[in-house]
Amino acid sequence: MRMKLTNNALVALPLLLLLAACGDTPPPKAAAPAEAAPPPPGPSTAEEELEAPEVAYAYSSVGKRDPFRSFFFDALDTKESGQTELQKYQLDQLKLVAIVTGRAAPYAMVEDPTGKGHTLTRGTLIGKNWGHVATINPDCLSVKEEYRDYTGRKVTNEVPICLPKKNELKLDN
Repeated sequence: MRMKLTNNALVALPLLLLLAACGDTPPPKAAAPAEAAPPPPGPSTAEEELEAPEVAYAYSSVGKRDPFRSFFFDALDTKESGQTELQKYQLDQLKLVAIVTGRAAPYAMVEDPTGKGHTLTRGTLIGKNWGHVATINPDCLSVKEEYRDYTGRKVTNEVPICLPKKNELKLDN
């Protein structure tokens, strides 16, 4: 009981002090200057009114690049606008179904996760990382992905996509 009374008193005391400070008494008036000094010689009072007060420096980002935006962000934006259907999927989501060789320009067929087939030749853009088909061999094709690492160096990653082995095939029996 005594603890509750002490807590109530601790809450009520600051509230009372706050309300007491909010009185209707006007603030004291400043003392009037004893003698008005004559205005210094110079521009007229109309010109003084037109002069703007000195403003502190204000930063303007107009015409400057955003310091928190990546250097490569603009390049990525322009690339994403012209994506092909094969660039909507990661390389591991695509399944190599067939390869046709023995011609001057070999080609391959991949199947996307929706079951749709796509034909590939050398140079076809594939994968989300803007890879392109580099080589097509009788059992595999290789995709080269070029990107920049955190230091800005160009890195080339070659990813092989191979036909499934005969023991890995799912045959209808």
